[in-house]
Order: sequence, then C-alpha cells, then structure tokens
Amino acid sequence: MRKATDLFAILIGAFLLIEGILGLTSDVVFGVLTTNRTHAIIHIVLGLVGLLLGWKRNARGFCIFLGILLLAVGVLRFVPGVGEIIVAILNVNIAVAWVNIAIGAVALLVSLAGRNSEIRNQA
Repeated sequence: MRKATDLFAILIGAFLLIEGILGLTSDVVFGVLTTNRTHAIIHIVLGLVGLLLGWKRNARGFCIFLGILLLAVGVLRFVPGVGEIIVAILNVNIAVAWVNIAIGAVALLVSLAGRNSEIRNQA
C-alpha cells in the first residue's frame, strides 16, 4: 500500500521531469508554461527527487518542501518588484504562477491530510 504523499510525489515528479526535459529545448512548454534553462534544471531535479522518494515510500517531507517552494514562487510572482525578479531568474509567467500555487497547495494538503492515509492496490 502506498501513502497518498508517495503517489502524489510519483505523479508530480513525472510531470516535473517531463516538463523540465522539454524546457531544455523550448522556452514554452505545453503551449502556455514559460521556462528557461535554470527553471528546467530545477524541475528535472525536483522530478527525480519526487520519483525517488515516492518510489521509496518516503515522500511526505518532499511534498511539504515542494508545497512551500511552489506556493512561494507562485505568490511572489504577483508581488510588485519581486515578481520582476522571479521572471528574470526563472521566466515564470502568470500561467506558471497559478500552476505553482495550485500544485503547491495540493502538495501541502496531501502531506497534511495524508499523514497516515494509504492507497490500496485493487488487484
């Protein structure tokens, strides 16, 4: 049985890894999400860590870290003065900011609500 945090880490890890790899070759991923080389490399690393910890069934701390990180980047994108720095460093557009906020919130909710919850395999 996998905990909800482990399953979430595997799913979001795969998404981040794919997005990061695609971001190495294009400044726009999935037609709307802007990125740059730095942003792509961060996503590749986060994706690999998420996959590893989810696979090892030890992803709660990763979900908390990812939630805080993504919420911070997403919210800071809307703060005047700071948002321009986020754009300059990571090329975060409004769509990316909202996706970060949504995924960050879900990561924190999963980590808090799913402390002991497990997903049973239906065989």
